[in-house]
Formats: sequence, C-alpha cells, structure tokens
Amino acid sequence: MIKKLSLYTIAFLATIVIFSSCKKDDQTVQQIDATKLTAYFAKNNIKATPDSANTGYYYVLNQPVGSTAATYKGSDSVRYSINLTGLSTGTVYTTTPSLRNEGQRVGSTFGFYGKAIPAISSVLQKLQPGGSTQIYLPSNLAFGKNGFPTAGIPSNEVMVVTVTTYKESQKALDEAHIKSYLTANSIVAVRADSGIYVQTITAGTGPEVIDQYSLVNFTYTLKTFDNSINESSTLISSPKSLIPGFKIIMPKFSKGTKVRMFIPSWLGYGNAATSSANGAPSIPANSCLDYTIEITAVTN
Repeated sequence: MIKKLSLYTIAFLATIVIFSSCKKDDQTVQQIDATKLTAYFAKNNIKATPDSANTGYYYVLNQPVGSTAATYKGSDSVRYSINLTGLSTGTVYTTTPSLRNEGQRVGSTFGFYGKAIPAISSVLQKLQPGGSTQIYLPSNLAFGKNGFPTAGIPSNEVMVVTVTTYKESQKALDEAHIKSYLTANSIVAVRADSGIYVQTITAGTGPEVIDQYSLVNFTYTLKTFDNSINESSTLISSPKSLIPGFKIIMPKFSKGTKVRMFIPSWLGYGNAATSSANGAPSIPANSCLDYTIEITAVTN
C-alpha cells in the first residue's frame, strides 16, 4: 500500500512539475513580448497606453483634431479600414483595399483569419469617429506559438493592428471611391442623380420601353474596384429581380444599349458580402461595382 501510494505521489508531483514548467514557458514568451514592445516604444518615441485589464496589449489613440464628438459605443456602426502588420518583420499580412471600406457594429467580433481579437472592439470604444488607432498585440493575444503559416505569420509574432475610422456616411465614401477609381483609370463618365456614374459606349435604338417587369436579355462584365472579382456572363432577368442600381438605371435604356456603369455599394450588394454557390465569399461587403452591360433583347 505504501509502495502504491509512493508511486501515486510521484506521478502527482511529476504532473505538477510539468504543468509548472509549461506555465513558466508561457510566462517567458509573454515577458519576451513585453520586452520587445517596451524597446520598440522607446526606440520610436511611442507613448502607448497599456490595457487597463492588464491582458498585455497596448494602444495609441489618434483622435480627430478639434472633434468634440462622443466616442463610439458598442451599439454604434463603424466604417473603417484595417491593417495587420508584424512588429519584428514589418510585413503587412492583410489590409483593406484603398477603394473600399469595412463596416460593422463596434461591439461585434473583429479579427483576422478566423481569430477573434477582442482588443479591437475595446479600443474602438475609446475612439471618436474619424480617428485612428494602433493596437500592439503580444503573440499570446494574436496567433501564438503556432503562428498562421497560411498567411506567412511566424511563431510568437507580436502584431500591430491599425484601424482608421471614417465619420462620413457610406454614400459619401462610395462617391469618393468612384471618383478616385475613374481618375486612376482615366475614365470619363456622367453622374446620374442616383449616384451611379454612366459611360455610354453604344446608344440603344430599340423601340421597346423597359420597365420593372420587362424580360431583358443582356451580357455583362463585372469587376470590383479591388480586382477581387472579374467575371462575364449572359443573363435574362427583369430589373425588379436585380440589384437596386439596375432597377434604377436599366429602364433608361433600350435594346442595343451598351454602357459601363459604376455603381455605389449601397445600390449594389450593400454591407454584406455575397457568396458564390459553393459558399465561398465573392463580392466583398461595401464594394462599388464596375459593370459593362449590353442589352440584346427586350420582351414586354
């Protein structure tokens, strides 16, 4: 009995030693990260604020100059762009394209590659609309010892999250994105009252009047401003079954019309990403659309 007890005691003590060893290893990584961050702040003269809950992250707030607006609440919607960079490598692992913005509720889950980063929501609630922030995440609050090889993120990498928020409405942001896209690609297009920009390639000559219930045959090429989508196809549909921009603009055309249209996101697929048949994301949320269509037939 004494011999058995001794064996059980030895096994128990061994378990404690192993557990303590693992705990020390984790603490060592956190201490190393803390040292890296302290040295980085000193070298770059950064006045970062530690998380009040002492979870290990730091942040810098860049409030908009002269703003007296209240800070974001968890129930607010925020329009923003976001960037994820490695502290030691300077590698940018993901960033919002310049001609698109993200958008979601401040209190909802933010993150990258399926990894939730609660610090983003917490820090945003200290920020005024139109401001920006840098959040410095020790590796245990980012991708840990495993990193994220698919994106090239190494083991125990300290990460920097930069979030820039916009106080402008989605309509105003879309307008700016379309104008920048037209300028960058030397495209001349006329703005309709709806906010859709139209470049007429061929004027239609068909006598049929298109309404919401007309059956319209047309070919199209669709591109997003960030080039994540570039597809062409043929479609037979009524305007009432299409995106809002088509419902508005298609009745202005006739058979034979060929136009290129630049549609703001709020008249396209809005603030939710669409999905293809296999469930993979296709058109990102808040994407302005570059459509070229040619109407080949109209049936009333």
